[in-house]
Amino acid sequence: MDDTALAQALRESEELHRVTLLSMSDAVFITTDDGTFTFVCPNVDVIFGYGEDEVRAMGHISRLLGSDVIELAHLASAGEIRNIEHEITTKDGARRVLLMHVKRVAIRHGTILYACRDITERKEADYAHRRNEERLRLALEAAKAATWDWDVPTGEMSWSPDTHRMFGAASGRSPSLDSFLDCVHPLDRESVATTVREAMAGATSYETEFRVVGDDQSERWVLGKGRAFRNGKPLRMLGVFVDVSERHRVEEERRDLGGRLINAHETERRRLSRELHDGVGQRLALMSVELARLRQEVIGTPPILQQVRRLSEHIEEVGSELHRLSHELHPAWLEQLGLVASLRRICSELSDAGGISILLEIEEIPAVLTNEVALAVYRIAQEALHNIVKHSAAANATVRLEADRADIVLSVTDDGQGFDPLAERTMKGVGLISMRERVGQVAGQMTLTSKPNQGTRIQVRVPLLTAGV
Repeated sequence: MDDTALAQALRESEELHRVTLLSMSDAVFITTDDGTFTFVCPNVDVIFGYGEDEVRAMGHISRLLGSDVIELAHLASAGEIRNIEHEITTKDGARRVLLMHVKRVAIRHGTILYACRDITERKEADYAHRRNEERLRLALEAAKAATWDWDVPTGEMSWSPDTHRMFGAASGRSPSLDSFLDCVHPLDRESVATTVREAMAGATSYETEFRVVGDDQSERWVLGKGRAFRNGKPLRMLGVFVDVSERHRVEEERRDLGGRLINAHETERRRLSRELHDGVGQRLALMSVELARLRQEVIGTPPILQQVRRLSEHIEEVGSELHRLSHELHPAWLEQLGLVASLRRICSELSDAGGISILLEIEEIPAVLTNEVALAVYRIAQEALHNIVKHSAAANATVRLEADRADIVLSVTDDGQGFDPLAERTMKGVGLISMRERVGQVAGQMTLTSKPNQGTRIQVRVPLLTAGV
């Protein structure tokens, strides 16, 4: 190869190196041992803000980096020092973090090569990530929460120490989906497994409450929340668990107290009903008999006879009202005739008294219900119908009683003026509070739907197992 060809090859090589350097985001410098620049890359301004000529004019690399980055003795013995994090100030005063590699060379009349990469954004992201992790850790600690992380393709799962504690699982137990489900109470296991499968199939969030019984045989209530991730196929599931055993204990105590109050209420209703029927009712009956006898004695005295007849009619009306109140306080026919007949009777009575059309719809329901459940459903229907008659200004109402495989369902709807269910006055209404307490006593659920001028619907679901079926 002649001199012309060699010169051309050299120029092409230098051009290639120049283009390569310009396309890089890194900055490269070569200095002598005393730090004097012998080479400055042309794209130095990308990181430092100074142009190539401005950096050359500085003369010494310490003026660009702000301090001596390395010890020459260390570099001499090692030959290369990698992954040096160093903070600099750019031309416009910004603070940036560099990741630097320094190496002994013999090129461009220099002896030390500096390669600088801007990692400011990565450091900020790392800092933000650590800060978020710390916040999450503190939040989990404050909530006494535990976590799990399931890598679906590999099947690997990790539990936080609190997960082992919450599940009552030995710390040596190998975390896996099967290990998790083994800790779930047998009565809740299928439901939890279904929730996890459905969340994974749809890459959705999930939330469920269930009981766990761990190696220590202690039973706890756990709230599980999390999210599944897919990329065409299942990838990952993250979860958080919170021990809600204390909340369930408090709710159970509240339900127990509410049950005792309701039972005391029913006992007092029964006593008052008996007093009205056996005491006041019997006295009215006696007065009616005495007035009938008196009427026979005053047949020849028309004015007095007329007064006695009016008195007899008033007593009969009072007796009928007393009889109605007595049965409303304690519906004896509920025990004698059953829930369906009792609902027919109260619908008929309130329809006549309130001037409202009440339709009763009965689908096939179990023939046997416990007294507790029958009374709860009856009282809820009674309270709902009283509210309709008193407050709704409705022309029509419907009471529907039905059952599916799991629940007995009561629905009471009307076409009245409706209301805002979230209004403070509504939330504190004695009638709604009473209904919710009765629903809680039979492990049921109540849903209330209403809007102003759009009527109201109350639905109550009671598990059939609770009903003794």
